[in-house]
Amino acid sequence: MINDNNFDINDKNAIVKDSCNVCPRGCNISRYDSIGYCKSKGLRIARYGLHYWEEPCISGKEGSGTIFFSGCALRCSYCQNYEVSQLSKGYNISVNDLINIFKELESLGANNINLVTPTHYIDYIIKALDIYKPKIPVCYNTSGYESIASLQRLSNYIDIFLVDFKYFDNDLALKLSKAQDYPQIAKSAIIKMRELIPQDIYNDKGIMVKGVIVRHLVLPNLIDNSKNIISWVKDNLGSNTVLSIMNQYTPFGKAVGDSVIGRKVKPIEYKIVVNYAIKCGFENSYIQEDSSADECFIPEFFGTIQNEE
Repeated sequence: MINDNNFDINDKNAIVKDSCNVCPRGCNISRYDSIGYCKSKGLRIARYGLHYWEEPCISGKEGSGTIFFSGCALRCSYCQNYEVSQLSKGYNISVNDLINIFKELESLGANNINLVTPTHYIDYIIKALDIYKPKIPVCYNTSGYESIASLQRLSNYIDIFLVDFKYFDNDLALKLSKAQDYPQIAKSAIIKMRELIPQDIYNDKGIMVKGVIVRHLVLPNLIDNSKNIISWVKDNLGSNTVLSIMNQYTPFGKAVGDSVIGRKVKPIEYKIVVNYAIKCGFENSYIQEDSSADECFIPEFFGTIQNEE
């Protein structure tokens, strides 16, 4: 396990010092001297290891080599990993530590290196991948809140985009994630991802080695939001797109007791959304059982809460 003892916060060479504008928030601050909207300072992770609960073409039997990064550019009121995403629970590492994690996950037989919530660490990730490119695919697991400029920078580094498309409505995005511009940004980002990786490619085990998967988490009382997203994906990427319709929503944090999203998704709601995707011609789709909406699927995270002082 990598830990804080391997990282010297005073080593400026271990930290990207330029003003940070890698995500759509555009904080324009030094990540060495300050904490941005993402609640992150330096390079910080909460967990890494083999993960078996991604889409089958990502995890397979061997597992996906996931690295859960601390902090996030969104403020989702229902986030199940609140301490990690919004309080930046975790521990600081260096770029060399990140490279060693890549190598360790490879040695464990991972199908891929799965970078979870990596957006605000693009500078560090590119620096690491310039030094060492894993022999297995690198998967960029993102909320969809991405700048086109940053995605372009990733064009020679990322093999798979595993991207969320959360909201079609600006007011909903503002209310639930404090990002009113999310729908427009996610649309542009997903189109760019498909442009960068135009074809889905699998190995002989059915594991994706190149491609784009669009994920959508169905939310209670918001079936129209889901239908609008599915229609958009069909119209802009085609119904042959790999679509993952997720049924794992469980109220957390501020969502508990909310009049709209304060409960789990009803089976009939999820069924309506899945049937709509089928009607739209999506054959390469993943669906989930009701049992996926359970806290037991949330991994245990390690480290401390980020000190903002």
